[in-house]
Amino acid sequence: MTDKAKATQVVDELIRRLNEINQANGYATDLPEPVLDDDPALYFDQHSHLPCIGIRNLTDRLATKGSTSTNQTRTVEIVAYVAREQGARARQDHLLQDIYRTLFRPESIKFNGLAVEIEAGEAQLDDVELGTKILPIYLPIIITYNTLNWR
Repeated sequence: MTDKAKATQVVDELIRRLNEINQANGYATDLPEPVLDDDPALYFDQHSHLPCIGIRNLTDRLATKGSTSTNQTRTVEIVAYVAREQGARARQDHLLQDIYRTLFRPESIKFNGLAVEIEAGEAQLDDVELGTKILPIYLPIIITYNTLNWR
């Protein structure tokens, strides 16, 4: 398995977890469509069912490389949108809490017995474009994972 394949697997697991957000699973939010592997704003002309969530890759970095393992970090950004209407700020807060709850579970993500560390950056909650009909959430997530260097 290559490092890129492992990073893809980790991001796919994050998407799988985010797709569990719905009221039937005990969350405050129902997602009308599956989580995208890109920024949902790119697809607003095709569909705009809100709330919606996507993940986009930002950076990938080799942190350390030893003789038996390599430590890498991948930074992704979770991008979510809710409709700007009465009660929108509360729905935005609920969706952000749902995102935190699904990503930061007591059980960790593991591949080949190696744990993946997940760290959240600072969430941005306001829209820079006044007059839009959506409220965004931009949440950077730093994923640290190891791969084994087999000889």
